[in-house]
Amino acid sequence: MLVPFFRTLILYVAIILAVRLMGKRQVGEMQPSELVITILVSAVASVPMQDLDIPLAHGLVPVFTLIAAEVLISALSLKWLGLRRLLSGKPVPVIREGCIDQQALRKLRLSVDDLLEDLRLNGVFDLRQVAFGQIETNGQLSVLLQAAEAPVTPRQMGLQAGQSGPFYVLISDGKTDTKALQQLGRSQKWLNSIVQANGAPDGKTVFLFCADRQGNSIFLRKEEKGCDGGC
Repeated sequence: MLVPFFRTLILYVAIILAVRLMGKRQVGEMQPSELVITILVSAVASVPMQDLDIPLAHGLVPVFTLIAAEVLISALSLKWLGLRRLLSGKPVPVIREGCIDQQALRKLRLSVDDLLEDLRLNGVFDLRQVAFGQIETNGQLSVLLQAAEAPVTPRQMGLQAGQSGPFYVLISDGKTDTKALQQLGRSQKWLNSIVQANGAPDGKTVFLFCADRQGNSIFLRKEEKGCDGGC
């Protein structure tokens, strides 16, 4: 009974390690070769999970062989544009000055409904607002709005905007991130003073505390057990 458990656990850890080696990509951002490798890895790893007569190595070796091939191909594609084009293809323009390129849609086997759906997901509900749009190699639609429809920036309005930095998560669900505290350039004493100034006895009672270098912060205390929706 323990043999299937440990075999599955080992393969689980191996697949996580293999996927980490491929880099941090969402499924929708994967190139075709990466998606194929992901499918193959899951298929190969499932065989020794189901059949205990197959040695565990017969599942691990193919998994890491596929990942090694993917890493090698990715490194080569960085050097050779032709290989990168062969594996990933090229972006295809589908919208120009509010007009749909019907020939490009047929080439991509993409329907008008799919294109309009992608536009809505980009926050665009009027096709005429688009100056240029293209389908990227990962299948996502990139959109450039007409100049009259683009959001106004402080520079265009002649305003001087202050530079804002990223928020560092210093406390998450009662646990203090000392590394983030160091990156922010603050001490534990400073953190304790901020926590107490917000009415919390200590960091363990804090649900979320974020701060940036400009002095802005987000502070949320943990909800007490048994409290109603108004607490």
